[in-house]
Amino acid sequence: MKKRSIIYIDGYNLYYGLLKGTAYKWLDLAVFARMLLPGDHEVVAVKYFTACTLTYPHDNAAIERQNIYLQALRTLKDVKVISGFFKKNKVLMPAYEDECKKCTVPQNGFVRVVRLEEKRSDVNLAVEIMLDAMQEDIDCLGLVTGDADQVGTIEAARRRFGKTVSVFNPQKSISGHLKMAASYYKNIPRDLIPYGKHGDRFIRRPDAWK
Repeated sequence: MKKRSIIYIDGYNLYYGLLKGTAYKWLDLAVFARMLLPGDHEVVAVKYFTACTLTYPHDNAAIERQNIYLQALRTLKDVKVISGFFKKNKVLMPAYEDECKKCTVPQNGFVRVVRLEEKRSDVNLAVEIMLDAMQEDIDCLGLVTGDADQVGTIEAARRRFGKTVSVFNPQKSISGHLKMAASYYKNIPRDLIPYGKHGDRFIRRPDAWK
């Protein structure tokens, strides 16, 4: 009998760790999730945690591209999109370089920048894992993230509810904290990304992602 498993995907961790700058942003998460686990597992659900992006001045089409992708994901019967939100703040931050071709760094070494902060996604992810860990018919929880903030969630699911928790890190670096907390840990190979094809011909991959 196959082990019933749920895959949880930290959307922005996956994007910045594995997808940014590649041709694989149009990713079929259902196919991707099944590639992570061995054949004796049955993936009964894929939960994707993200936040509706806000635009920077240099890229006003970011919201449209994300919306198209989320529409495509929602056509997949096993994929559930769970959204948080972004907060935009104007703050002073230390300058990376003393001089910049496009701006002048004040003598105090700080520049005024727009900083986006993702809200609620981490909490949503932790809550979903805990709720699913209480289900007796679920055997394995698979988490796609490189965020060590989820260590407590992983440990609770294992120790309190006796679940197997596998962590698949999309980052290049190894997270010692996640590796110690998980039942199984692996950095996702860079060649594992499948090319996502969604069945609905009216939802097309944005040209900027080709």
